[in-house]
Order: sequence, then C-alpha cells, then structure tokens
Amino acid sequence: MNCKLRAVILILLVLSTCGSVGMSFRNSRIDEPLYPSNAMTSKRALSDYFPVLKGTRGDTDVFEFESIDSGGTVLILGGTHCDEPASYITAYLLIENLQITRGRAIVIPRANRSALTHTLPGEAHPQQFAIETSNGLRSFRMGSRYTNPLDQWPDPEVYVHFPSGQELSGADSRNLNRCYPGRESGYFTEEVAHAIAKLVEQEQVDLVIDLHEASLNTQSSMPLSHTSEQWSALRTR
Repeated sequence: MNCKLRAVILILLVLSTCGSVGMSFRNSRIDEPLYPSNAMTSKRALSDYFPVLKGTRGDTDVFEFESIDSGGTVLILGGTHCDEPASYITAYLLIENLQITRGRAIVIPRANRSALTHTLPGEAHPQQFAIETSNGLRSFRMGSRYTNPLDQWPDPEVYVHFPSGQELSGADSRNLNRCYPGRESGYFTEEVAHAIAKLVEQEQVDLVIDLHEASLNTQSSMPLSHTSEQWSALRTR
C-alpha cells in the first residue's frame, strides 16, 4: 500500500512539475503588451515586407510615427540581442512616449522576436524581470542572443555569411546581427534579416539605429548606427 501511495505522490509531483514548466514555456511565447503614444500613425507587421514570415516567430510588430512636416526617416531596432534588455526596453519606451515634429520614425522593438522566447543555457539569466513604474509593476521577458532552436535547428558546423563568404561560428546562423543583409531563401534568421533590409529599402530609410547593450555584468552600452548608403553597400557587396 505504501508503495502505491508513493507512486501516486511521485506521479502527482511529476505532473505538477510538467504543468509548471509548461506554463512557463507558454508565457515565454506571449508578447508583453505595449501602449503606443498618441503620435503613432500606423502599426504593421514585418511580414508585410516579406510574406514568408507570416505566421512564424520571425514576424514582428512595426510601429510608425509620422509628422505632417516632411523630413528624414529613421528606423530604430530593439531586441536584436534579447539578452541585452536595455535594447528592447529602450524601444518600448520610445513607442510609449515618442512625440514627433518632423519626418518619420519607425520602431521595431522585437527585431528577433524568436530570441525573446528562451534564455541561454548556463548563463543563469532569469526568465523574467520586473520594473516598478508610475502605473505599477511591469514584467518583461529575458531573452537570448540567438534565435530559439525551436524555430531554427540544427546549427551548421560553420556559418558562411552571405554575401561576404566570411566563416563564423555555426551558432551565428541564429545571430540576427551576423545575418544582414539576409537571404530570401536562407536560414530562418537570414530571412528575418532580409525582411528588415527590404523594409529599409521600401521605406527609403535614411538612418538605422540598432540598439545594443554590453554584457549584463558591466555598466556601459553602445548603440550601433548604419546609414542607408551602408545598408545598400551591404546588399550589393
């Protein structure tokens, strides 16, 4: 009888653990709500520029803020590396507070949306973190530098960058920042890079600001910027 009781207790513990892990996994796939400022003029999807991404974790929101006064167009990317939370939190803040008086701003807060659905093994990163705001506590996911293996796997032994031919670590095939200008029929992450490059071309973007952050154990951060001419050079190199 004791053996049967122990077996039942063990089964219940396993089911409880599986349920808890399953709920955590489910929550990691749900995007946090954002509250755009009244200056937002449109919201689109990245798949509008590359339909292959529709229905995948590569598809992501594109927020546009356009003034009635003409001017330049800037694209701001957050979440290229999702283990750098300052990058996407900065993009969230822009979306929720931006006011524009001239030109146009386009913000993609989750450039690699797939990378927000998991953390790097062995790095002891929390799955979530919370920030106290004037409207209460807000929780955000912690992500990874790389696309989730559930969306792209396996890694090649060596990743050969297109079109430069540079040889990189196989895991860099899931590193969005190593995949530009992307390929129309390449790896999943290359397709995301291709879609962003298509957006830059079609929207005639003058400046791209790709937000990054140093490792979490340091204090510095450094945004990376590219002019539209540099993007064009990448696509034709």
